[in-house]
Amino acid sequence: MVSIADVAKKAHVSKMTVSRVLNHPEQVSTEISDTVQRAINELGYVQQRAGRALATSRTYTIAFVMLDEVSNVDPYFGQLITYVSDFLYQEGYNLELHRSLDDHFHDIDGILVSGARATDKAKLNALTFPIVAYGNQSEFASVDVDNKLGTMLAKQHLIMCGYQHLIYLGIDLNEQFVVERLNGFKAIETPDYMTETIYQLPNSDKEARQLFNSITLPPLTGVVAASDRLALGTLYSCYDKRLAVPNDVGIVGFDGIFINHLSPLDLTTIGQPLQKIAQKMVQTLLSAISSNHQNIRQSVIPPTLLQGETTTKLAD
Repeated sequence: MVSIADVAKKAHVSKMTVSRVLNHPEQVSTEISDTVQRAINELGYVQQRAGRALATSRTYTIAFVMLDEVSNVDPYFGQLITYVSDFLYQEGYNLELHRSLDDHFHDIDGILVSGARATDKAKLNALTFPIVAYGNQSEFASVDVDNKLGTMLAKQHLIMCGYQHLIYLGIDLNEQFVVERLNGFKAIETPDYMTETIYQLPNSDKEARQLFNSITLPPLTGVVAASDRLALGTLYSCYDKRLAVPNDVGIVGFDGIFINHLSPLDLTTIGQPLQKIAQKMVQTLLSAISSNHQNIRQSVIPPTLLQGETTTKLAD
């Protein structure tokens, strides 16, 4: 039987690229798409989901339940879902999207969930399918970025660059990732010759812009923002006040997914490895389905500092 790996080898592309051609052709160039389609036709590749489902009593369908308060077109979650869909497709699975745990889940083998809160745990516990959560969930298998490490890296970077007045711009939300990011900032000791201030506000570039427009920023201020949205609002405020970024003010965001498409400067930010997160979520869920055993394990993926144009090494 011809597999995706066979198609990828013949077309001289990755399995991920073959999956993109089949699932998201709009994300692939015409040249690559044509090459992959030729390989598919020459090898006679076809999916055999129906036959496998009959043989194994599985449906080869996974539900992704997105409980986050975001638009379906938010590029961050769109990118995560694309990666999840690609990895599932490589394993012969379909993906269903849901926005509520009150939906009737039929003919699925497992559930991926994002944005689950404490109030959702009773509904999740009532489900009989294997579950893997995106984010820190102690009662279920989960995959998350190391939020604490991320803000530690951000603060260390600003100190090494030579910024003298540090500001942490946190998210005013009762969520575990918010606490972890704040704890990461606090975990790095601020040198005695530097100052440190902490603010928390809604995760909105407009809120950040209004805050910084209302306060005086001393020279050599370094800002750690708990999201790229907050970092973007900080950058806009600097333009409003004619402060030079990165020489007067340095800014580090958190996420690194899409915000640079909206920013006049490439943000220095903490990059979430969404592709690795998606791959680990899929691997963990399919392992639980295959073994018929739910392993309550929390996997944490380290982030990376992505150097942009909003920080620089300042002259001594």
